[in-house]
Amino acid sequence: MKISAFILCFNESLMIRHTINYYSKFCSDITILNNNSTDNSIEIVKKEYPNVKIKNFGAENSYREDILTEIRNNCWKNSDADYVIVCDMDEFLYSQDMDNSLKLLEKYRPAICSVVGYEMFSKKFPKNNKVSLLDQVKHGLRNYRFDKTIIFNPKKVKHINYDYGAHSCSPEFYDKKAEDFLIEFKLLHFKYLGKKYLYKKHFDYMNRLSKINIQNKWGAEYKEGKKHIDRKFKIVEKHIFKIIP
Repeated sequence: MKISAFILCFNESLMIRHTINYYSKFCSDITILNNNSTDNSIEIVKKEYPNVKIKNFGAENSYREDILTEIRNNCWKNSDADYVIVCDMDEFLYSQDMDNSLKLLEKYRPAICSVVGYEMFSKKFPKNNKVSLLDQVKHGLRNYRFDKTIIFNPKKVKHINYDYGAHSCSPEFYDKKAEDFLIEFKLLHFKYLGKKYLYKKHFDYMNRLSKINIQNKWGAEYKEGKKHIDRKFKIVEKHIFKIIP
């Protein structure tokens, strides 16, 4: 069974090794969708992961959610894979028993799968990329916004029709009788990995907000800056729990 991953990237030099190392374990190929990165993210890929594909796309050198949504909706359409994963750099498709989940996926070949979302938290960014991120960050919060359909069968899904942020979609199937078999995965969102790391990331995204994003309040949390991050970590202190065994 062939699984292809399509991963969005903007200035992910700290995260990119973690992500590629993780998806390389069960994906046949990986494509990095580069949105005008100005750090050494792409140099890392070229030097250390020569088999990983890179596709560059422009967005007026700004953060434009409408263009990102178009990319998510179309980047996979020429894929010959049995399943595609379309995600951001900090999103990991996870199962406690991944081998068994993949066997079920291969056996039943559903059009889409059930995905349950969690936000992961750490006081400091885990810089040791030689150790799996899942072994370093095990705690988080349940977040329904990340019940995102990031894995689906391109031979059964004609259009995925993601909305803003890919938090929802309205898939169209080649066969109207296509049904999803409830093979359940988790989506682990590794965004909140230390305040220092996030302060800079939010600042960089805030400076790239496009007019269309501002008008539609897409990425509004970036304009909040440190307030948004501090509030999230305060909530975590009371409600965080272990997600990865």
